[in-house]
Amino acid sequence: MRTAGHIRRLALLYGIFARRAMPGLLPRLAAYGWRRYVLGRRIPLTVMIAVTGRCQCDCAHCSASGLPSGGELSTEEIKRVMNGAAAMGSPKIGFTGGEPLLRPDIAELAAHAAGLGLSVSLDTNGILLDAAKARELGAAGVTNINVSLDSPDARRHDRLRGYPGCFDAALAAVAACVAAGVPCVVSTYITDRGLAEGRLEALIKLARARGASAVRALFPIYTGKLGDRSRPLLSAEHKKLFFEKYADPAFVYSESPLYDYLDGALQCTAARKVSVYVGADGAARACYVSGAAMGNVREGGLEAVLERAGYFSGGGCGGLDCGAC
Repeated sequence: MRTAGHIRRLALLYGIFARRAMPGLLPRLAAYGWRRYVLGRRIPLTVMIAVTGRCQCDCAHCSASGLPSGGELSTEEIKRVMNGAAAMGSPKIGFTGGEPLLRPDIAELAAHAAGLGLSVSLDTNGILLDAAKARELGAAGVTNINVSLDSPDARRHDRLRGYPGCFDAALAAVAACVAAGVPCVVSTYITDRGLAEGRLEALIKLARARGASAVRALFPIYTGKLGDRSRPLLSAEHKKLFFEKYADPAFVYSESPLYDYLDGALQCTAARKVSVYVGADGAARACYVSGAAMGNVREGGLEAVLERAGYFSGGGCGGLDCGAC
């Protein structure tokens, strides 16, 4: 039944994003719902922060902008971004990059976010996520960790990442999260070829066997290293197939787990105003692949930037042609 599926999805969302952040998250979720759905102020649910542009990998599908010319945000600048996110009502922070674990202050940043009553997620390639680091992040208040795994085959994954041994490190990272009691989501990209060869199905089985909390299936975004492609990596038919065959309200979701199962289609978080992205240099964008920045958080803070850009009342992502929709 559809209702049973909704309950299973809500249980998944709670287990990944909310369980470790309760009870401090409850008042923030209530305030968020009031401001967004009653007052009509379109506050982003998640503020994604690229804490660095550095990374050990050289992924074939990377959309990251690399090292910022203006220098990375400092510890105190990132804390101010998180203070601003909490003040405007966003209940969730996501640390991304580059590779967030290359920052020596990442646990300090996580602890600051958790101290504000925010849900805290972190994206990683897993190379630096050993047992000690997983315990440190868990103690700091990280709610969940997303570990990238592009293929169930070690050689293919390492080749796509440009880093020998990355596959084994990613699996070890999943195990470290499980041992530390931190929900771990295996994050992967899907393509026509991968679906035809059964790689997504094999990866889902692998993730279950290793104790992961869920699998996040990302669709190709045609920017960065994929910006010059003349043919899509994933057809509309296979996007539909994903939701019909692979999406599971209790374990497998796409980019927006709040909406994808309900609507049965890929949801653009920028268009729904579900998240906003702050680059390593402080530039605020509708999402991480947006070309034009709305402003820089170094100039008055995050909420001021979004206010000047008309973010809270406007709709859509500004016509971004990233290939996701």
